[in-house]
Amino acid sequence: MIRVIRVAAVRAFFMLEFGWLAIPRRHGSPCKTALKTGVFIAVFFLALQTMQTVAAQEPGVERDVETEQSYSPDMADLILITEQSRSSELKLKNNALALIARLLAQNKKNPEILEALEFLALEGTVNMRRVNGKVVNTYPDIRAKAATCLGDYGGEGARKILIQMLKVESDGMALTPALYAFAKIGVIAEDEIVLNDMMRRVEARRPDNLLALAYLDALEQYSEQGGKINLATRQTISRISQGAYASVVKKKARSLLEKLNAYRER
Repeated sequence: MIRVIRVAAVRAFFMLEFGWLAIPRRHGSPCKTALKTGVFIAVFFLALQTMQTVAAQEPGVERDVETEQSYSPDMADLILITEQSRSSELKLKNNALALIARLLAQNKKNPEILEALEFLALEGTVNMRRVNGKVVNTYPDIRAKAATCLGDYGGEGARKILIQMLKVESDGMALTPALYAFAKIGVIAEDEIVLNDMMRRVEARRPDNLLALAYLDALEQYSEQGGKINLATRQTISRISQGAYASVVKKKARSLLEKLNAYRER
């Protein structure tokens, strides 16, 4: 590829030289200036065409272009996602999430998709729309679907959005998929504070069996990957094992405590 560019450059040089030699040498001649400009433009596009032709013929370059296109969402899809995610109509928000899910299944990601997911994941909690002082965009099902998509999106950007969601969300319908998505991306030590605060906030209102199971699953996965469970988290797990939860939840909590004790004794 570099060799071809050099050839094109040399070709351009000689075309300019011979073109200029054929131009009258009168100082400041308009004819000379105009012809020089025309020759330069012609040579530039000739060199550009040569490089594009060679690039298209090189298998490696062709694969790179195809790969980039295959992982990049169409602009029309991105515009549609942005507009529908911010629409006041619930149906359009669901359409946006369905399109996002389809793109993520094809491993097509884009910052605009993440921005739309952030808006939808916090709709009704941070992004509130009021009519006569009443919040009218409380859509826990939308936030739940957005959380699942964030888990599929992955990465630090999605993780930060889920952390914010866990801090402000109060509906178990949205919190449970948010926890599973969070665990899918990966829990780190600093996250235990957020998780424990979330559990205390929910328990103060009413114990949620599905949410407690998601919490325990996330911590179990974290511990199996070498994470060190702190004392405050152990106390939360112990409280679940003895609290007003279903027997299957309490059994799961006791099993996790036994695993943690076994890890500590190693």
